[in-house]
Amino acid sequence: MPAFEEILNMRSADIKAPPAYPVGTYHCLIEGPAVKGQSSQKKTDQLTFKFKILSPMQDVDAAQAAEQQIVGKIISTDYYITDAAVWRLKEMLVEHLGIEEEDKTFVQLLAEAPGKQLLVKLKHELSQDGKRVFHRVESTAHV
Repeated sequence: MPAFEEILNMRSADIKAPPAYPVGTYHCLIEGPAVKGQSSQKKTDQLTFKFKILSPMQDVDAAQAAEQQIVGKIISTDYYITDAAVWRLKEMLVEHLGIEEEDKTFVQLLAEAPGKQLLVKLKHELSQDGKRVFHRVESTAHV
C-alpha cells in the first residue's frame, strides 16, 4: 500500500475509480465488530459490517475476480436499526451466521459475529448521476 506522500505525488491523470467487483456470491468472513453510524441522507441509525472475501463462488466471473485480485478485499453493508428493519439484522446474525439466539440481546449477538463466515451475494447498481457502476450487497446466506 502506498504511503501518504507517495499518493500525493502521483499524477492525478493516472488515477481512476476502481471497478465494481464482479456480481455473484462470495464466501466471506465478518471482519471485526460492526460500527455504529447514521445514514448520510436521513440520519437513520445503522450498523456497518465489513465482510472479508475468502473466495468467489461458481456464479462469479473467475477471470474478472482474478484480475481484480478479489480474495482478501472488503465488502461493507449497512443494517438500519429501526423497528421496521431490525429483522434483517436478526436474520443475518441468527440464520446466516448461525449464532445461537437463546435469550441473547442484540449486543450479545453482535459480540459473537466477528470471525463468523457467511455467503454474500453482490449486484451492480448505477450511481445516482448515472456515471458509474458500483457493487452492493444484495443478500447474505448461511455457508
